[in-house]
Amino acid sequence: MIFIQSIIFNILFYIWTFFIVISALPALIVGRHWTHCAARYWGHGVTLLLRIVGIQVEIRGREHLPPEPVIVASKHQSAWETTMIEVLVPQSVIILKKELIMIPLFGRLLLNAGMISIDRSKGRSVIPQMVEGAKRAREQGRSTFIFPEGTRTPAGKRGTYRYGTYALYHNTGMKVVPAAHNAGFFWPRRKFLKVPGKIIFEFLPPIKAGLSEKDFMKRLEDSIENASENLNPLKKGKQPQ
Repeated sequence: MIFIQSIIFNILFYIWTFFIVISALPALIVGRHWTHCAARYWGHGVTLLLRIVGIQVEIRGREHLPPEPVIVASKHQSAWETTMIEVLVPQSVIILKKELIMIPLFGRLLLNAGMISIDRSKGRSVIPQMVEGAKRAREQGRSTFIFPEGTRTPAGKRGTYRYGTYALYHNTGMKVVPAAHNAGFFWPRRKFLKVPGKIIFEFLPPIKAGLSEKDFMKRLEDSIENASENLNPLKKGKQPQ
């Protein structure tokens, strides 16, 4: 049954995504706000479609998001969180790999929305570009969304936390709000089948200003990984099926 449900979900997901990209094209003329609006509809639509495969979504910890722009540093396990960023943190600027900019139409919309594309192969040499983009976002009243591991990590695994998040923390004056979730257990990376259950995304308490690089990176990693472990459905004995 879940095989058939996954087929239906995937077909509708790609149709919905294509529709959103086409409907967002006027943003190239009228401005980025149209793109953000389309992205919000994308996320809400995906949430509805996930019901086909028995997946619910719960967002926790919004009280940890202050009114001013922040840096949201999130675990990256799945395609799910990329569809939900605009729902989670409206009007945010995302730090993303340059390959996404190469996708026809979609890449143009990302640039139009002010996203920060980086070449991950260049290592720390892209840090000034990231900092400049985050500062520009702050001046516009927008938060910055980053995946501190730099790439997707299989659910239940721990990736290498990169220097970039500390660079933003140290150079922009913005608070860092860590975030954890368990989406990879239900929408696994590079897997066709979806797994029924509840995706939980949790914003965590902001990291205080003034920490050294070593202390900051430990606090960031511990916060995200401990919360991710607590959200692990296998640990709770609720193994996906």
